[in-house]
Amino acid sequence: MACAECGAGVRPLLTIDSTEWDGGSGSWAPVEDAGHTGYHFLGPALDTQITIGRGYSLQVYVCEASYDHPPVQNMQ
Repeated sequence: MACAECGAGVRPLLTIDSTEWDGGSGSWAPVEDAGHTGYHFLGPALDTQITIGRGYSLQVYVCEASYDHPPVQNMQ
C-alpha cells in the first residue's frame, strides 16, 4: 500500500480485530480460558464485544514520509 497523498510507503500503526482468536478451532486459545463460555458463542474470544464490519479486522497505516498525511485504512 502507498500513501494517497505522496505515494510513499506506509507502515502499520494500529490493528483492531473483532476476535481475540479463532473461537471455532481454538488454535491458540489461552489455557486460562478453556471451558469458559463468555458473552458470545465464540466464548472469551469475543468478550470485548467489538465487531469490525461483519467480523473483520481494521488496520491503520501511516505515511513513512510525513505524519501530516492522512492515514491509510484497510479492512479485511
